[in-house]
Amino acid sequence: MKAILIFLAVLLFPVTFLLGQSAIQKYAGTAMPYPSIKDLPVLNDEGMVPFYINHLGRHGARFPTSGKALERVKGVLILAEQEKRLTAQGRELLVTVLQLSEAFKGKWGELSTVGEQEQKEIAERMLSRYPEIFADSARVEAIATYVPRCISSMNAFLSGMEKQDSSLVIKKSAGKQYDALLRFFDLNKPYVCYKEKGGWIPLYESFVQDKMSVAPVMKRIFLTYGQEIEQEDREFVMALFSIAAILPDTGLSFDIKGIFNDQEWYDYWQTQNLRQYLTKSAAPIGNMLPVAIAWPLLSEFIQTTEKAINGQSDNRANLRFAHAETVIPFVALMGIGETDIQIASSDSVSAYWKDYEIAPMAANVQWVLYRDKNSEVWIKVLLNEQEVSIPVVTSCFPYYRWEEVRHYLKQRIAMSKEILLKPRNETD
Repeated sequence: MKAILIFLAVLLFPVTFLLGQSAIQKYAGTAMPYPSIKDLPVLNDEGMVPFYINHLGRHGARFPTSGKALERVKGVLILAEQEKRLTAQGRELLVTVLQLSEAFKGKWGELSTVGEQEQKEIAERMLSRYPEIFADSARVEAIATYVPRCISSMNAFLSGMEKQDSSLVIKKSAGKQYDALLRFFDLNKPYVCYKEKGGWIPLYESFVQDKMSVAPVMKRIFLTYGQEIEQEDREFVMALFSIAAILPDTGLSFDIKGIFNDQEWYDYWQTQNLRQYLTKSAAPIGNMLPVAIAWPLLSEFIQTTEKAINGQSDNRANLRFAHAETVIPFVALMGIGETDIQIASSDSVSAYWKDYEIAPMAANVQWVLYRDKNSEVWIKVLLNEQEVSIPVVTSCFPYYRWEEVRHYLKQRIAMSKEILLKPRNETD
């Protein structure tokens, strides 16, 4: 019976993961708020006793990181209003955009109340699901990048833990000293060059031109359409999409999703999903460079886990708070659920690789370590609190023998180092 339940849990992962999310909301991609998963069970075998958790989390839901998109949209709408070219829907949109401009002042990039709640609830579930780990004034160590929303996410998560158990002994810190682990995407020069000038850019731009039909959206907003050049129209509509996608994260009551129909939302998501895949995951054009740069974090995960296993550390949990740019490569480097799949056709990416399943707001990876009745060590891997597979043979999924997992992960690290030693052209 348990085998059947496990099979169903794996089979239904994409469905259960999106519990409570509308079809449109998931097409916000990495801007999607963390899904509601309160009622999903955690399957634990008898005799398996959890003793340690290693955790990586993305910051929670936030305000837009800058006013660039909002200013672009506002400027176009104001000019059109002065020229009396706005439809009734366009005038309503302008009013909303002006209100958003005021509401977002001083909050750019900040963690929202939605994001705080996401982190608190993940922490509360962690303690309620694994009480054995956190018994007897357990020690917890947490680190975060220097970015304020990551620090705020760490604080919210720890407050959720303390709400469940005030006896926890918590050590926390944040700063640029953790960049090598948590912001590796800023430090690797070949990767920065790839992100800014790489061969993925023409692939992405061509895909956007094919998928984004901006005329229907423009006609809903403007009485006279076609005065702007096509590129300007596309930039306006993409900016408008990005604003609509982030609004549910802010906790504010504004909503402009109605500007777009379901197919337009899906087409927009496909473009952003492709961009995430090309720049952060295992797209063939990147030759695994965006994934390989995550090896220092994977190595540190192994080291901290080994210390917990061998009694060299008193920590019952190590927590890290970072970014989507941290989580997506890390997940692919581990090979979780075939997230490192290599897809040559841009049109096929959305069928096999979905950014909202990997890195919504507050995304997280958890390694839960267990000892069985013979004191052998096992590991369960969770992505966004769901039990997931890795490419290691096991007879009792979702558990894997730690020794075999460590061997596999060290092979992935060795592979990454080899990749990073290869000479590259600027356009690679």
